[in-house]
Amino acid sequence: MDENTRSTLRSLEIVLLNAEPTPLCGSAVWAADIPMLPGVYAVWDVRSRDVVYIGATSCLRDRMLDFGRWKNHTCRRKLGRKLGFDDSDEVALSAALAKRYVLSFVPVFLGRSELEEYLYLRWRETLLNSPPRRLERGTQYRWVKASRPRLRTIGSIPATRTRRDSE
Repeated sequence: MDENTRSTLRSLEIVLLNAEPTPLCGSAVWAADIPMLPGVYAVWDVRSRDVVYIGATSCLRDRMLDFGRWKNHTCRRKLGRKLGFDDSDEVALSAALAKRYVLSFVPVFLGRSELEEYLYLRWRETLLNSPPRRLERGTQYRWVKASRPRLRTIGSIPATRTRRDSE
């Protein structure tokens, strides 16, 4: 992978880390301000301040609306089970998710898969989703060093802290 592409991935990581987080499933209209654009998103645990899930999508708002339904999103099911829920009470699960998790995202029109793969490898320590095995076996991302980004709090609003240790 050339240096220009590496630099772009690092820059997009910083944009995602600095994106304003929003409570996950916070209300019936929680996703209304999320753009209908392609992009990459991260779910953060407010208590541990760790990133727990990353994903890429062709439409951020539509994908975030999937978080409202147990059957539609792997992350919702994994977080729900972690919190002791099943698919029987979507409303209670959404309320629990809104208290415990926040979402940040970055619109990405070209290179979503590459950014998602890069972040899988960078942030793998705390992720519920695992990088595909081909990423660990391949050579394309050998230059990537693991990192553990943290969520910081500004007043009562959580925000991500930039970690500049990608070199």
